[in-house]
Amino acid sequence: MKTSTKAGIYVFIIFAVIYVIIRFSIQAIFVDINQMVLAVLSAVFTIILTPQRRIVKKRSGEEIQLKWLFMKKVFTLK
Repeated sequence: MKTSTKAGIYVFIIFAVIYVIIRFSIQAIFVDINQMVLAVLSAVFTIILTPQRRIVKKRSGEEIQLKWLFMKKVFTLK
C-alpha cells in the first residue's frame, strides 16, 4: 500500500472518531438543536481538531507525520 493511501486512511479514521464524539457531545449538551446546525458545528470543530498529515521523504523511505493543533509532538508512522 502506498504511503499517501495509508496516511489518508489514518486521517479519515481519526476524523470519523472525533466527529462522532463531538456530535454526540453537542447533542447531549444542547437537546433541542437543529440537525443542520449540529452537523455544521460538529464538522467545524472536527476539522480544527483533526491532525494535519505530511509525507516526508527520507533516505530510508517515506514517512507519515501527523501533527495536531494543540500538541508540539509530531507522530511518525511508516
